Amino acid sequence: MTGPLLLTVTLNGINHPLAACRWVRYEPNGCATGSLLGDEATSPESAAATFTTVRRDRERAHRRGVRYRLVSPDEWRDTVRACLLGECTHRTATQPAA
Repeated sequence: MTGPLLLTVTLNGINHPLAACRWVRYEPNGCATGSLLGDEATSPESAAATFTTVRRDRERAHRRGVRYRLVSPDEWRDTVRACLLGECTHRTATQPAA
């Protein structure tokens, strides 16, 4: 009898269950604007297709500098979470002065 297949990924030299990691969408300024579970995509390209289903829109975002990266649970908690909650410094740095 075999159990379910547990896929792992190595990020920064540490093994993590793929399902515990997150694909993160980063704007050109470094701000994370979305995330999805690691096992919902197999590459940055497939993560982009999950976030943005229209190919033309994906290509436009790519030209603008939008990137997708798989991050560990620790990195998600320590850096990405603040962006998604609107508590990061990225957004205030890019907003025009009043």
